[in-house]
Amino acid sequence: MFVKLISSFKKEATINKLTKSIKLVDTKVVSLEKNDLQVPVYGKLQSVNQNNIVCEVNGIFIGNNFKSGISFFKGDTLGYVNYDEFKNNLNSQKSILLNQVSKLVSEIKFDFPDDYSKWYNFMKRINFKSNLPEIPSISNEKLKNYLTGKNFYTLYFTVKSIEDRISKHVFIANFDGVLSDVSIKSGTAVVFGQKIGVFYQPKYLEFESSISLENALLIKPKMKVFIKSDELIDHDYGYVSRVNKTLNSNSQNMSVFIEVGGDKFFNGMYVDGHIIIGSVENCMLIDRSLLDGSYLYLIKDEKLVKKKVEILQIIENKAIIKGLKNNDVMLGESVKDSYEGMPVRIK
Repeated sequence: MFVKLISSFKKEATINKLTKSIKLVDTKVVSLEKNDLQVPVYGKLQSVNQNNIVCEVNGIFIGNNFKSGISFFKGDTLGYVNYDEFKNNLNSQKSILLNQVSKLVSEIKFDFPDDYSKWYNFMKRINFKSNLPEIPSISNEKLKNYLTGKNFYTLYFTVKSIEDRISKHVFIANFDGVLSDVSIKSGTAVVFGQKIGVFYQPKYLEFESSISLENALLIKPKMKVFIKSDELIDHDYGYVSRVNKTLNSNSQNMSVFIEVGGDKFFNGMYVDGHIIIGSVENCMLIDRSLLDGSYLYLIKDEKLVKKKVEILQIIENKAIIKGLKNNDVMLGESVKDSYEGMPVRIK
């Protein structure tokens, strides 16, 4: 009786020991679906339309609304460098020109009647509040010589030259946008070449991302791009605007440029995401760690069975694969020293 009891204890201990030596593993039931093939991208957003505001003249800057965060419409004056001296000279020269043109028009009426109407309209458009109108087209060589002899062209281009000089004093918004990085206040002296701010359009943003040559060859303009930021909960979609086909000499990568609307993101924000280069049916997205080369493990009769799969794409720590069937039971975690036929217990 005592011998039988000892034998029973030994048998139970052996079973417990074997059970404990069998690895307890997670599993995953295969569910095939449609997956996007992706190329990861990241970068810093910058406005598609962004200009550095740089002074081309010396003087005192005037602009009470020239402040970071202030919005302007296309055609608005952002600010200007004082040009009173040039303005007085301009008006003086324009007065001389207008006086000369009025005399010319009176003579053109009788000597060149076919051209009278357009030169009269030209004269009416000369004023002290706007730039000079364009010179009317001249097909008559006699009229051209007549105007030259009356010093018209010299007077006209003298005024145009002053207008061009004044235009360098005035900063005009060439699109709807916002000021940023403003470094001066109204009344500050500025010098030639000094950067005083940035004017950008927040509506359209883009970023540049470096990608491998292998991936760059798969990318085409207008491809859809998923974009997100760690700073935001929301995400958005953009598109590939262009690809720089020149290789970087150091990294041997190419640059791709991605454009996105500014409704959810901001100028200067870091973002990441992926370009959707296509999609594949009947495949599965898995953790890359589950792969053993081009194989992974299925579980049949509580044993590991090695299964060869087709790796469509590896994306960072994930992989898209084909070659499995729906409802196959696969190993759901990476198991050290796993092998074909290895016994396992399912959690």
